[in-house]
Order: sequence, then structure tokens, then C-alpha cells
Amino acid sequence: MRVLLVTWGTTGDALPYAGLGTRLRVAGVTVTVATSERLAPVFRRHGMPVHVLPLTEHEESALAPDRFDRRQSPARLRRRKRNAQDMAQVIARGVIGAVAQGVDVILAHPLTHPLCAVIARGTGTRCVGIYTAAPAMLLPRLSAGSRLPAHAYRIAETLARAAISPLYAPALSWTMRELGMRRTGTRTVIGILRGERVLHGFSRGLLPLGSVLPGGHTCAGYWWPVRDPGWRPDTRLADFLDSGAAPVFFGFGSVAPGDARQLGATIRTAVRELGLRAVVQAGWQGLDVRGDDILTIGECPHEWLFPRMAALVHHAGPGTVGAGLRAGVPAVPAPLALDQPFWARRMTALGLAPMSLDARSLTATTLAGALSATLRDETYRDRCVALSKAIAAEDGTARVLTALAP
Repeated sequence: MRVLLVTWGTTGDALPYAGLGTRLRVAGVTVTVATSERLAPVFRRHGMPVHVLPLTEHEESALAPDRFDRRQSPARLRRRKRNAQDMAQVIARGVIGAVAQGVDVILAHPLTHPLCAVIARGTGTRCVGIYTAAPAMLLPRLSAGSRLPAHAYRIAETLARAAISPLYAPALSWTMRELGMRRTGTRTVIGILRGERVLHGFSRGLLPLGSVLPGGHTCAGYWWPVRDPGWRPDTRLADFLDSGAAPVFFGFGSVAPGDARQLGATIRTAVRELGLRAVVQAGWQGLDVRGDDILTIGECPHEWLFPRMAALVHHAGPGTVGAGLRAGVPAVPAPLALDQPFWARRMTALGLAPMSLDARSLTATTLAGALSATLRDETYRDRCVALSKAIAAEDGTARVLTALAP
């Protein structure tokens, strides 16, 4: 079985796919990855060959720290739209080249799925979407509520796909011409993905009870990252953890919620007010928070770090949420944009967190209050521990292997 795994995003986005690819290889699947040069090392260090998608020139805009700024000018929004369209064209061209080298199944990240689905049809290849987040999650008021109609999630998926369809239109038209596909039939993202097989890399228990997924969609369970075999914890970090009570983790991944100095001061004040110890992950924002009971660190595997924490404060990205739940550690979600508000809403709705904070308006007072409520009430930890046991019983990779079977 020859699989082409197509993915893109931040490093945090890529890690679950690296874990999935590694476990597929152990099961005897030949895995090649199509991704950007920036992410190639994430997969190569686990023995997966990479077909590089030349996206370097486009990533500066796509992953800029201000990409979540609501006050962007119309001209900048137009440039970002054109950049996204150009990226789709580059991905389509690269995936066609990779498929030509011999592929049985394409496993497609949600950002690449519309393109991969069309390429699969045009080349006689199978395609399966593998999602750690879904378009429906971009509309959390419609998809994350516990008291909404059962079909609300499916409606949110349709609306989100309609909104993003213009970003793919030029690349989809080019792909169909390149592969000699008939001009008849749908060219919209909604039509292309209708009924497509999609596996979600998270637990069904995290979605609203009774919510109806789009046709062909199934929750497989998490695909956990795999640790670099040569990784060892930094001596400073190990000594800090051994020197006192379990600290609170602060990390915002690839998002930048405001000025780094101001955010650092907010964290420092809240920690001192509660008399806590803290581990702060610098992240893309470059946080640097210093104090007698505060340690700032760089990259560190969350599956190793989180079980050693008393609580977590994070941006509610899907990978970070999953790692926290796997560790059974309660959290204070502070989402910024994209699917983060969805996960934050689900955490509070499931009673895993007392409240969610807006990353753009964090204050020491609100942060200290949320942390105090989280640490004071053991119910939150008990619920997280119970969910971690349920998650541990799921095997997301096995569901993917089943989907790969002819």
C-alpha cells in the first residue's frame, strides 16, 4: 500500500500527521509526504521521504503574526486572498507530480482536501480526508453548542465550505484542465467534497451530543505525535520541575494574542497573586517571562510535559487540547481565532474548564480568577482524568488502516 500524505500548516498542525505516518509505516504502509520545506524535517526525522511543495514565498503572509488581526485593510485582505489562491495552485501542481510517481491512496489535510479529491478522481486514485479540525469549527456558535439542533454541525460545515470555495476556484479549474477532466459537473468545494470519506483525528465524545456529521465523516480517535528518539528534557526544565510543586503551563503556540511584553506581565502578575509556579512556552510570539518561580522554555513535547503540570493555560488549538486531555490535566482555554473558539466552547460545555477567556483581552485579574477556579475545584481534574481514559481506549490509526483497505 503506497500512501501520499498531503499536509500543511504550523508545526503544531503537522505533528499529529507525523505521528499517524510513523504508525502507518510500522503497520507496513509505504508513506510519502507532500508538504512545505519548512515542515519537511518534522517527517524526515521519522524516516518518511518528502515531496517538497515550494510554499516558502507564500508562508510569510499565510502565517504572519497579524493574520488574526480583525482590522486588516481591504487591500491586505485582497492580497491574502490572492496568496491563498496561489498556494492552492502550488499545492495542486506538487500533488499531481507526487501522484505521478505511484500512489494508491491520498490522505489529505482539510486545507488540501478539495484539491486532492479532484486529483484523485482525475488520476484514478483513492482519497481520504484526515482532519484534526474541520471547516464547521470556524463557526463555533453554530457547531459547538450543546442545545442546538442535531444538524447544526452539518449546516456549519456547508456554510464554511461555501465561504472558502473562492480560495480554491482557480486551482481547481487549472487541475481539471491539467488532468483532462470533463468541464461538466461541480467545481465548488461543497460539491467536490460531498460524500467524500473523512476521518477526524479526535474523539467523538468531544462533539456536541447527538450532532450529525456530514455524510462520509467519522471520528477515528486521536493521532498522537511521536517523540524524536534522541530527545531529552532540558536540564534547567528537569531541575525546575524537581524543585517544587507542580507548576501551571502557559503556551499560545503559533498565535500572538497582543504584545508579548504585556502578555508576559499579565502572566507574571497572575502567577504571583496566586503563589504559583509556572512554565511558559515561548511559542511564535517569543514570550520571555522571568521570575523566581517562573521558567520560560522553548519546544518541548507536550505528552512529556503536560502530565507534570497542575493546570494549563493555552490557545485551545486542537493538538494542545488533545494533549491536555490525554494527560488528564484541567485547562483554562484562551482562544484567538479559527477553530480555537470551538474547542474552548466544547471544553467548558463538557465541564472540563470553568470558563474560557478571550486571548485578546487577557488581564491578570481574569486570568488569576480562572486559574483559581480551575485549581480549587477538583471536579475539573476528575472529568479530565475520566475523559483521558476514554481517549486512551481509542485507536485512531487502526481506523485509518481500515479505511486504506481496498
